[in-house]
Amino acid sequence: MSIFNKSLKINISLIILIILISLIILFSILFSNSDEPKLMSLFGSLVAGLFVAIIQFIIALQDYLQVEKLKELKLIKVMYDRYDRNFYSEYITRAKRRILIMGVTASRFFNDFADCDPKAIIKSKILLQKLLEDVEVKILLPNMSYLNNENKKNDFNKVKEIIDNIRKQIPQCKIEVKYFEHLPSHSIFIVDDSCIVGPIFPNLESKNTPSLQLHNSSPMAIQYLKYFDEEWENSNV
Repeated sequence: MSIFNKSLKINISLIILIILISLIILFSILFSNSDEPKLMSLFGSLVAGLFVAIIQFIIALQDYLQVEKLKELKLIKVMYDRYDRNFYSEYITRAKRRILIMGVTASRFFNDFADCDPKAIIKSKILLQKLLEDVEVKILLPNMSYLNNENKKNDFNKVKEIIDNIRKQIPQCKIEVKYFEHLPSHSIFIVDDSCIVGPIFPNLESKNTPSLQLHNSSPMAIQYLKYFDEEWENSNV
């Protein structure tokens, strides 16, 4: 239905453009064949006005087509960094079925939202609550040998300890971790029917890297989801 509506709007736009051009041609002919100064002035003004109208119409049509492209992308939000803890807190809270993550170490995710300390604030335990609610959690990380510095390797080991503690605290939880055998290049964070995707730059902290939040039905998101599934199938526990 949306494709039909888009085609209809474009066809109507082309019809309007043809009408405007036809009117310019008509008034130009009338202008050239008229000997009356008043009529010539009238037809000349109409031709000039229609010419301006065509330029404005073309500009508006280009803007419309660009907006339609953005709508097709099903973009929810452009994120200039990944540091907003409150945003991610709300994002995780909305999870009803699954949370899928692909990154470098996922250390900020676990440090911020998987605090096993009984005295920790509720916002720091959101992931634990979701696991208690039977939400499926899958984590995809590179093998430690592909991490480029000692800090990342330390984060990697701390995350493994946190996951072990979670499994002890919530034995029935659905949390899985797999490791791929290559350098990390994509950050993917899927919660139910939306995802946050972006690049991974070797010498830039992920929290300072831009990303896009998309509906999973977005053509761009579909490719990222497919990539995650393929990597999951080919990675090791």
